[in-house]
Amino acid sequence: MKNNLIFVALISIICLSCNGKPTKKEALERAVFEFNQRNSNVEIIAYHPETYTEVVTDTIIENKTKVHIKNYSLLDEHILVSKTTDAVSKKINYQRVFASEIHISIASKDILSTHLSTKQFKTSVADPFWDHATLQHTWVNQELSNITNIVLDISFINPRNQAYKLYRMSVNVDGHQTINLIEEQS
Repeated sequence: MKNNLIFVALISIICLSCNGKPTKKEALERAVFEFNQRNSNVEIIAYHPETYTEVVTDTIIENKTKVHIKNYSLLDEHILVSKTTDAVSKKINYQRVFASEIHISIASKDILSTHLSTKQFKTSVADPFWDHATLQHTWVNQELSNITNIVLDISFINPRNQAYKLYRMSVNVDGHQTINLIEEQS
C-alpha cells in the first residue's frame, strides 16, 4: 500500500508539473512569427555617399596661377538608382547629386569664379543621359595647362546605367571659356 501511495504521488507531481505552457523554443518561434507578420514590409533606404562629402583641391601653375576647386555633394538632391522589393523588404538606393565651385586667379587677380552642375551641361537635344546624371568630378589637367590657358576636365555619370561623359574646359587669361565634349559612353 505504501508503494501505491508513493506511485500515485509521483504521477500526481508529474501531471501537475505539465501545465501546458509553451517551451522556450516554441515561445521564440511564435514571437518571431508575430514580428514578421507585423513588419512584413520593411523599407531600407541607402544613399551613396551616406553623408555630405567635400573634396577641395588647390593647384598652383607656374607660381602665378591658382586654381581652387571644391567638389561637393548636395544633401537635398539625389537620383533614384534602383528599387527592389521582395517578400520581406523594399530596398531603395539613391546617388547624391554633386556640384563644383571653381575659382581661378592669376597674380592675385580673379579671372573666373563659377559653379558647375549638370544644369549647365544639359543640351537642348533630348539626351536621356541627362535625365539621371550627376557631376562626378572636376580637376585641373596639369599636362595641358599653362600660365595662359588653364584646362579643366569635368566628368559626369549616369548612375542608373553607368554611362558617362567627359568634357574639357579651357579658360584663358581673360576668363573666356570654351567647353568641348572629349569622350562619352552610353
